Amino acid sequence: MILLAVGVSCYAGSIRIGDTRAARIAKDTHIPGKGQAGQCLPFAQALHQRLQAAGIHSQVVVYGYESGGVPIPIDGGEITAQPILGEGPERGSHAVVVYDDRGRTYVMDNQSWTPQWVRNATPMHMAQQFSGINTSVKIARVLPEHAPLKGTSQPVKVTRFAAN
Repeated sequence: MILLAVGVSCYAGSIRIGDTRAARIAKDTHIPGKGQAGQCLPFAQALHQRLQAAGIHSQVVVYGYESGGVPIPIDGGEITAQPILGEGPERGSHAVVVYDDRGRTYVMDNQSWTPQWVRNATPMHMAQQFSGINTSVKIARVLPEHAPLKGTSQPVKVTRFAAN
């Protein structure tokens, strides 16, 4: 017996879950930078441009983080990474696309195969939700309103989500 598995969507009543136009665009494996280390910003800019062209509200969020430690709460409700066995946390930066799909907010990056649903909040909180408990987001911001795409002089229109 041969078992053939193809991209099957789930159904809830007559609603097809996970197969919206925005999700199909976000999952496109042909977007430049997809699956390539160090290509998160070019990927985020290209995905943002495709979503905007399709009339889907999106924004590019860039953030700095620390990871590799044990998460501990600090003042003001923030979370930081406490070093394990004297090893300091790894520091880095990342770029993701936040977009609206039928009233829900999703985040997608170049290393993910499917968008992740997050609560619509400040860029800092959305980046923290996406990154997970073992990562401490230190700073996050939305790319400026008219940031040019890498390698072009065409501006990317970035609109703002209202924080809940």
